Order: sequence, then C-alpha cells, then structure tokens
Amino acid sequence: MSEFAEYKERAGSCPYCGNSPTNHIFTYVTQTFATIMGIGIHKLSERKWFKAISIVINTFLNILSRHHYFFSSGMSIVTFNSTDVSKAKSYRSQVVWEEAKRRGIQMEQILIYRKLTDLYRAKIRGKWFYFDSIPMPAELDQTNALWMDDKFLVKEVLSAHDVPVPKYVMVTTENGARRGFENVGSMVIVKPRVGSRGRHTTTHIKTVEDAVKAFKSAQVLNHFVSIEEHLHGSVCRATVINGKLAGFFEAKPPRIVGDGLLTVNQLVAKNNANRLERVQEIFITSEHVDVLKRQGYTLDSVPEKGVRVDLIQRTGRLFGGETRELLSTVHPKLRSYIEKAGVAVAAPVIGFDLIIENPETDPDTQRWGIIEANSLPFIDLHYLPLHGTPSNPASAVWDMWFEKKTA
Repeated sequence: MSEFAEYKERAGSCPYCGNSPTNHIFTYVTQTFATIMGIGIHKLSERKWFKAISIVINTFLNILSRHHYFFSSGMSIVTFNSTDVSKAKSYRSQVVWEEAKRRGIQMEQILIYRKLTDLYRAKIRGKWFYFDSIPMPAELDQTNALWMDDKFLVKEVLSAHDVPVPKYVMVTTENGARRGFENVGSMVIVKPRVGSRGRHTTTHIKTVEDAVKAFKSAQVLNHFVSIEEHLHGSVCRATVINGKLAGFFEAKPPRIVGDGLLTVNQLVAKNNANRLERVQEIFITSEHVDVLKRQGYTLDSVPEKGVRVDLIQRTGRLFGGETRELLSTVHPKLRSYIEKAGVAVAAPVIGFDLIIENPETDPDTQRWGIIEANSLPFIDLHYLPLHGTPSNPASAVWDMWFEKKTA
C-alpha cells in the first residue's frame, strides 16, 4: 500500500467548508435538488419493477459510454492514462487502481482535453466498463445509492430495522430549527440534510440562538437541514462492500485534557510539542474559537483536571487528531449492527459514519448511533491510519465483479 498525500484538497475562503471548499450557490442547487429527487426515488425503490429498470438503465448507460468514449477518443477529445497511477485525482481512485494492477486488471484514467478527471475504465472479461472512482457492476442493484446520502432518509430506514441512530428531525425554517432544538435534546448538531466532508456542520449546540445560527449556516448549502442529537465519541467510518464490513476507521478530533493548571492555549501548545510526526500541528482559527465558546471555554480558560475538550468538530490527523484502523478488533456485536445496516440500505458499496466512544467494547452498553451513509465513500481512509493495521477494501470492490452476488 503506497504512501500518498492523504487528501487532494486545500482550504478555501469559507471557514465552514474546512479543507474541502465548494461553490455555495452551485452546491445549494445540486444538493437541494438531490434531496427532492432522493425522496421520490426512495418511495419508488421498494418496488421490484423500479429496481429492475434501474439495472437495465445502468447496463445501457455503460454500453452507451463505450461508444461515446470510442468516438470521443477518435476525435482526440478523450485520451487515456494507462500507466501513471499517481495521477489519480483522489487517493480513493488510486487504491482501486493499484489493486487492479495487482490483479492484472487493465484500468485507465480518462482525460478530457488532456485534463485529468476522476473517471476511469476497466477491462473485465474483454469489455470496457466506465465508472466514477469506484467500479460497481451494472448487474448489481444500485437504486438505493440514489437516496442513501440523505441523512434523514437513511436514519428512517435504519431505525425501522432497529439499528441505533441519534434522535433527529428535518427542518426548513428558523422556527422549525427552534422547535427542532427543543425536541431533539439539550445538545445538538446541525448540518445540511445532504452533504459531505463536514461542510457547514455545527456541533456542541446548547442554545436556541446557536441552533438558529447553525441552521442559517447549513442552509447555505441545502434548503433542507438536519438537526440531530449530539453523540459523544469518535467519528468512525464503517465501509460495507457487498454486505460485509471491509474496513473500520476511527478518527478523533484534536482534543485537550484539562489538568486544572494550564489554559486551553497552553494545552494546545503542549499537544503540538508532543504530537506524532504524521499529525498536523493545531492552528487555532475562528472555527476553533466558536467550538470552544459553545462548550463554555475561551483560549484563556483553564479546564478542570481530567475534563476532555474537543477543539473542533473536524477529525483526523490533518486537523491535529488521531486515527486508527480497527477492522480486526471492532466488537462483534457492533460488526453485526453495521452489516445489518448494510442489508437495510442494500447497495453494493456503503460508507456508514457513526459516533461511538469505544468501538472495541459492547455497543449495547454505550449511547451510539449511525449518523449517515455515503454512496461513494472515501475507502482510502482505511489505508493510512496513524495506528492499527491498514485494511484493503479495494480488494472487496474488485471481488464484486467476480463473485456474482446480489447486493
């Protein structure tokens, strides 16, 4: 497994987008539309005829892609990178490509007017198949991938199958946000109903005023906003491929632990001085200050001895936190819950995000829950953990093409 710059993103001008900047207007339109479409598709997805049509359409689109790229390459609009794996647009695509090479599968990157894209093709059984980053066989039902990114819908489905989720409501107005805060609990998280990378997500909300402010921030990216119970613990990514858990990644936010003597600023400096080589230094921004304020702290506060304080909602070593891969040690009961969730959502590849204090102990003794699902998950998270043995979900991805199982 290769070393790689973990993400190919850079911070932009919007502090609420973190290191994954996006065009707000474009994202608002596309995510709001995706939410509306997802609601309709979810209602149809339980009907067998709709699933059958979806498989036929996927098969037809791949045949159409072959002809489209054949003619486009003939006119030099499209060219192909067949050798330089390092030019993959994302590490997610790179690990898939590297696994293809190990298996002797011919895989190529698509360039449009010689510009790199995250589109690829692979030759399976003598035919080219085209895909976006993660290859999924057309004969597998992918209908649910069209709605699973909806944080509200996925919780509805999982709760109906007795899989733990946090308390949640969906709102579209400021008054709705006020009511949602009162109904969900004493501390909540507010985020766009459809969205990724933690953009415009606000945590540690304890007042109605902060809930309304967070609602306005989330609605910059989506008309529909989710208000959820604030669970305590680390954010974990459970990647389920063809119904089986293929990777379990735990990411902790940058944290300090009070000693009753040092200020927040001093504790941050102490963390930075003692950080591991692959952990980025913590640089305090306005986002850190806001998160601290919602927890009742300033940079000059002295946390009590033993009190843990999260500095920001973003997780992982790029923000000064730590990561672990726990596929081999995750508690069997938690594994069972996750694979049960995979059956409920029913798609070839699913990335479940969950929050839990300790993934290696009995989940029934903890307050935890799955917070969202991802139809195109960053499976590369499992390859470069700070601690633990890396997993190889790309292997399970390619296995789907030869096992002939139905998702």
